[in-house]
Amino acid sequence: MPMNTPSDLILDAAEARFADYGYNKTTMAEIAGDCAMSVGNLYRHFKNKETIALASVKRILQGKLDAGIAAAENETDSLDALRAFLQTRLRIGHAHFADTRHQFDMMELINTHHRKLLLDYEARVIQSLAEIIRRGKSQGHFGACNAEQTAYDIHQATLRYNNPLHLKVNELSVLERDLNRLIDLLYRGLSC
Repeated sequence: MPMNTPSDLILDAAEARFADYGYNKTTMAEIAGDCAMSVGNLYRHFKNKETIALASVKRILQGKLDAGIAAAENETDSLDALRAFLQTRLRIGHAHFADTRHQFDMMELINTHHRKLLLDYEARVIQSLAEIIRRGKSQGHFGACNAEQTAYDIHQATLRYNNPLHLKVNELSVLERDLNRLIDLLYRGLSC
């Protein structure tokens, strides 16, 4: 098992602090203390608290996307791949956000000052969905459609299952059940 780098340890500590106390109430000194390092050493790895927050959000989003892609790639059937991609991302997001006490100030920071980060991530999610759609077309499961547009539409239709606010206030079983119904509806539409 690979050893965590100092940056990983800092991000782990920061994510726990941000979740429990909020971004605005977390200090660099607290993060450093949680990592058993000096504040000066913390600044050798990250310029400031905002760069830590950005790195944390990027890591969380990328991990969620990577897990969804891996789950889809494990399925030979494109219909199963679409379900695996969407359900895996839901489960990871729910596991991360369901018990997060403070997330609003982080969401505000990212939405207000770093919207490009979210847009870039969204583009990668849509591209991953488009790959699944193209595979489904080549397998004969999905009818003639524009893969990119269909991927965009699926992404928009499934935002509820990736929004931290919805993940926090809804039981996973309810979200899974609702998402499965939506996926069944998508299958019927894509199969035409």
